[in-house]
Formats: sequence, structure tokens, C-alpha cells
Amino acid sequence: MNTIESAELQMPLIHSNGNSGTALGNQYFEALRSLQDFERKLYVVEFHKRDYYPLGDEAWNVAVEQRDQIKKKISDIRQYLEAHSIHCFNSAR
Repeated sequence: MNTIESAELQMPLIHSNGNSGTALGNQYFEALRSLQDFERKLYVVEFHKRDYYPLGDEAWNVAVEQRDQIKKKISDIRQYLEAHSIHCFNSAR
């Protein structure tokens, strides 16, 4: 499983003619909190094989694979937001 490395991300340069590191850090952190809220709501959706078996033997496997792909994308977004908020807060020091 590939993960986003912070060294690969293009981070903003905090400077006097741009947004403050604190402001950007807070915005990324709030986006991260919203993502965490979304995750909690997504994972309470009941995901069960009984809702797929009438579609055929492979339907459940396809559904599981698709859900795993979505989880990976959410993880990538989380890493992006975390890396950016940390970078911005560190740049504000």
C-alpha cells in the first residue's frame, strides 16, 4: 500500500506576502477534523455480505475491494491534511 510521503508534497511557503502559517494551519486542521467526522459517519454505515449475495458470488468481493479503495483514498487525504497542518504550524514559529 502506497502512502503519501510529506517529502513528495508541495508545501506552501509561509512568507510576509502570503497567508500566515497559523491561519493556514488552522484551516488544514479544521479540514482534518471534518474528515474525521466524515469517517465516523461512513464507518457506521452497516456494510454486510447479506446485502450483496443476491447479486452473485463475486458481488461481495467487488464491494469489499471498492470500500478498501475508498478507505485508502481517505487515508491519503488524512495524510495530506496532517502534513500540511504540521508544516504550516511549524512555519509559523
